[in-house]
Amino acid sequence: MGIKATAILAVLLLGLVGFVFLYERPRMAEEQRESEAKNAFIEVQRHRVARLTLTNEYGHFVAEKRGNEWALIAPLEVPADWIEFEGMIEIAQIVERGRVVVDEGDYAGVVLADFGLDPPVVEVRFEPVSGDPVWLFFGDNIPSKLGCYFTWSGGNKVVLTRKQYRARFNRPLMALRDTRAFSFDPDLVSRAYFQTPGGVYEVVRDGLEWHLVQPIKERADAREILTLLGQLKDERVASFHKEAVDDPTIYGFDDPDYKVELHVKDNEMSNTLLLGKRVPDSRQKLWYGRVMSRPQVFIVEQLIAESLDIPLNQLRYKRVFEFDRTGVDRVRLAYRDSVVNCAKNDDGSWQMVMGDGRVVKGDADVEDLIDRVHNLVVAEFPDRVDKSAADSLDDPVLTVSLWRSETLVQELIIGHANNFWYGTAKTRREVVVLPYSVMSWLQLNWNLGAI
Repeated sequence: MGIKATAILAVLLLGLVGFVFLYERPRMAEEQRESEAKNAFIEVQRHRVARLTLTNEYGHFVAEKRGNEWALIAPLEVPADWIEFEGMIEIAQIVERGRVVVDEGDYAGVVLADFGLDPPVVEVRFEPVSGDPVWLFFGDNIPSKLGCYFTWSGGNKVVLTRKQYRARFNRPLMALRDTRAFSFDPDLVSRAYFQTPGGVYEVVRDGLEWHLVQPIKERADAREILTLLGQLKDERVASFHKEAVDDPTIYGFDDPDYKVELHVKDNEMSNTLLLGKRVPDSRQKLWYGRVMSRPQVFIVEQLIAESLDIPLNQLRYKRVFEFDRTGVDRVRLAYRDSVVNCAKNDDGSWQMVMGDGRVVKGDADVEDLIDRVHNLVVAEFPDRVDKSAADSLDDPVLTVSLWRSETLVQELIIGHANNFWYGTAKTRREVVVLPYSVMSWLQLNWNLGAI
């Protein structure tokens, strides 16, 4: 095939692809939307549903919409799973109505019990704020087991539909109720108190920052706090043990191993989670739990306790050497055997003077080094510092000093002992353990020019 013929075919192919994307795909999408609209129960509108009644093989359930939340009122008065009930409304809008088994002309005289529709296997009833309810009846499987019988309010016919739609409404109580162990909005928490076997921690929010107030007063790691709150928010109960606490001592709630108190801004009442005793005779590591604002006793898995077993070191803010980098114009790196002085020129470039007086010209990453000192992360906050670690800071491996004009704004001192790197600073005298890579992290690099 010649080049000209190939080019013509390529142009035709591009034209065909363009036609499909510009004309056929939108038309096909529009036809699909029309088909869905034709088969959808458009009467079931989310914003109008006030009550949902569900009868299935697990029992009879009634839920009410209260504001933006769902609440079960039968067989128990408990918070409901918002996603579950909102999902039922969405599914009701797209239930497929397939082949007609009984049409409108014969519907009045048909025996619905023959199709498992009187009573139905699953009945769903949506009651709006005003107007008539919308109901869906799902019946027996058809002989081939590939579908089931179905009828609905105002339909006056029996049709076939997929069993998956019936299964979506055939839900037990555990799936319908809110199974969040600890329901709250992390963005609204202003203070948090954690009591664990390892200690007591309390943190408070200050804008975008968090601060420890127990057992020490230090800045906290906001990422760790928000991660912990997120884990607590997402934790689900394994099961509900009792619908009401009869004797708190049975479950260890009088002296819990774990206790979490969350305070929301402008709300004096705390939201409190208790984890009491371990569940006896359990192959899994399970705990009895309760939220003080609710009467139920539930059971949770070990994960929630593990997430609360967070050491103090992990909660502390790790970038403890931060300082105001504005206007820093002189940097000094003092090693045991050499010194490097860096001074900023009027044009913004940096000049390096070695300990023997040599001036090194080139493109140095001094600004980057300043940022790396500012961003240096602590590896560990030791409970105690032994003599060898303290002595290593009296004879440091490296001292990094940073000035703004004649003012020393930060000085980082690094020592080495017992195969660990230790550090302290002008802005923070506490001795900390630094990462093993600290020396390469603080290495000054430059592209050499003339010497």
